[in-house]
Amino acid sequence: MFVKTRALCAIGAIALLSGAAKAQTILLSDYFVETVVAGGTGLSQPTTMAFIGPNDFLILEKATGRVKRYTNGVFQNIVLDLPVNASSERGLLGICLHPDFPTVPKVYLYYSRALTDGGTWLDNRVERFDWDGTNLTLDIPIIVYPSSGTQSNGPNHDGGIIMIGPDNKLYVVTGDLNRGRFSNPRIEQNTSLTAVADVGGIDRLELDGSTPADNPFFNHSDPRIRKYFAYGIRNSYGMCYDPLTNKVWITDNGPNVYDEINYVEPGFNGGWLKIMGPDSRNATYSENNFTAYNASDLTMLPGAHYRDPEFSWLAPIGVTSIRFLSSDKFLPNERNGMIVGDNNTGSLFFYKLKPNRDELELFGGTVDKVADNATEREQHRIGIGWGVTTDLVIGPDGYLYVVSLSAGAVRRIRPAVEIAYPTSVTVGPGVIVGGDVNSLREDDGNRLSIRETPPIALGAPSARATVFATSPSLSPIELKLIVQTATTGVPASSVTTRILMFNFQTNTYDLVDSRPGTVSDTEVEVTISTNTARYINQTTREMRMRVEWVDPGTLFSFGWQGRIDLVNWRVRIQ
Repeated sequence: MFVKTRALCAIGAIALLSGAAKAQTILLSDYFVETVVAGGTGLSQPTTMAFIGPNDFLILEKATGRVKRYTNGVFQNIVLDLPVNASSERGLLGICLHPDFPTVPKVYLYYSRALTDGGTWLDNRVERFDWDGTNLTLDIPIIVYPSSGTQSNGPNHDGGIIMIGPDNKLYVVTGDLNRGRFSNPRIEQNTSLTAVADVGGIDRLELDGSTPADNPFFNHSDPRIRKYFAYGIRNSYGMCYDPLTNKVWITDNGPNVYDEINYVEPGFNGGWLKIMGPDSRNATYSENNFTAYNASDLTMLPGAHYRDPEFSWLAPIGVTSIRFLSSDKFLPNERNGMIVGDNNTGSLFFYKLKPNRDELELFGGTVDKVADNATEREQHRIGIGWGVTTDLVIGPDGYLYVVSLSAGAVRRIRPAVEIAYPTSVTVGPGVIVGGDVNSLREDDGNRLSIRETPPIALGAPSARATVFATSPSLSPIELKLIVQTATTGVPASSVTTRILMFNFQTNTYDLVDSRPGTVSDTEVEVTISTNTARYINQTTREMRMRVEWVDPGTLFSFGWQGRIDLVNWRVRIQ
């Protein structure tokens, strides 16, 4: 059973709560927090998670190498136990599912391999496993990042986040494993023109581990370079793509200055190790020999490009996971925005994007794309007390799941008021002459038009639309039905528009609003705050409504139409 935590409803409370660790708080007025897997219940240092079904997910433990299965927040079994070296930033770090899962029951894992838990580190690798519904078994190795006798082997900067992109390619982000310093230079760290580190970028692979021919550096002579989608990355704990543009975004950890959020197109060179933060800031630190380098000093492979980060923190926060709030469960003001977690402050940060979605919509002191101090950092902070956030996942239910390594917990964020949209529409009597169920989602001019079917019955002709939606909660405290309707082809004053909701306790439609018809779109709100359960099927979670246009006389003609531009339910959970 999920445990609810009240949301704090005032941004101004940040200053009062900063400092020592607090209970998990979301600083947005219409959201609240639920505990899915509580800390202290046996989950040890969770890193990443993946849903294999509704309320059914796999979660990785960094140091034990175990993949655990949870259903409805309850531990079920260990589905795999890998021997890992977990010193420093090594361990079991990344998971993603085949894009056709469960039809193709394949699971990808990134981990730091050893012969036994805590044994000598052998390599970092991605392997593909078969899921039989209970356990994972090895299918094939995908890619190996081997120990090197001539370079550093970490144990820091392992990266480990993996994902399947919208192009059905596997993306793997690695840190630099402390390689490529000036004493032992490498291409990926922008310190050599020829020598290869084999780490420090984003690999883009086919699902079997082979290299796609359309990779930006596919014509390079070294196969280790051909696999790159991007390089010049120090150490990333966050990677995702924007579902609206299919473009890749990552976070990157700086040394003692400049953590970053980056917009990554094919051939991206992030600037490490010579540049962190905006090029114009001329950041200096020990790894670049305290030298102010420019983008012109980077190792630019044919087809490469440098781009400044879209956001930086001058004082590092230990930036970690990144995700877009792409679910309809999130309210319009936050929907499709970006949320980011961290290691150092236990915070969550939120950023809106500009219309072109390759830049963030910044304000105040951060319009220069840098948080230079704590005040500027906290302009975008929307969560306090979250510990070390290692994963942010949109679940099948549309809510945001937050994995905390330090708390050994999984929590989720959901709105107190949810918007439930129609999932189907039927008409009768009458026919649909324009639009479909998607036309009813937003007030956007995409209208569903309904015409009476001839021959027209005398006396009380009507056209009816029935719309279905899934209730997002077992026990909402308020339902608000919002409908926008109009009529054409008949004098509006001669028509009565009736809105009805289906009562599952009486198995009849209840009239909830009746008014004269209008030619222009008219929005009607109906609020139900008592016995909301009567309008929700307690088995299927279904809600139904109907719109009728009734003429007491015989004015309807073949050209008459009823029009619906918007239908949704606002369901208040808290």
